[in-house]
Amino acid sequence: MTDAAPKFIGKRIQVQKFKYEIRISISQQVERWQEAMLIAWLSGWTFCGMVFIGYAVQSQDFSERMFFIILSSVWFFFFIRIGKVLMWRKMGRELISITPEGLALKNAMGKRGKAEVFKLDSILKLGIIKHEDTNFLSFLDQSFWVIGGDRVGFNHGTAKIRLGKQLSIKDAELLVRTMDSAIREFKKQGNAG
Repeated sequence: MTDAAPKFIGKRIQVQKFKYEIRISISQQVERWQEAMLIAWLSGWTFCGMVFIGYAVQSQDFSERMFFIILSSVWFFFFIRIGKVLMWRKMGRELISITPEGLALKNAMGKRGKAEVFKLDSILKLGIIKHEDTNFLSFLDQSFWVIGGDRVGFNHGTAKIRLGKQLSIKDAELLVRTMDSAIREFKKQGNAG
């Protein structure tokens, strides 16, 4: 393989090839209108939380105060979740690095994230994860307001590893072909050396 400038395969997948490494970056950015919807949702949710907390502080009745404290706790849980999704959509990337030593997979928020490393010989059944279009939970998993919807997966020992969040089928197929080609080539280099 020769060093090459980064190139895009599909809409959000960037591939850069080096002699002993292939780096794949999957952007998690969404369209502007979707980002605006997330910001509006977070703003509305923040307003609701301020109202709940205000009632919890001002309430004289113990049972009413407890109700608003519990409601504020539930609100806070979803506030964190919404904030995390917005940050993921602004700065998140899935990073995949394939070398003769193995495949490293990292969900990065900016530069932060912990990489998992898998030996190439232990990667089995790399392919597309099928989703049922009629399943409501599958539909939610593919929505821009959640972090999820993995489209590509492989087996590593007894674990099922998933990646390629919310990729289209076409982009997921391109990703699988790129990864499979790199894994085969680097396995050959590892076996020859």
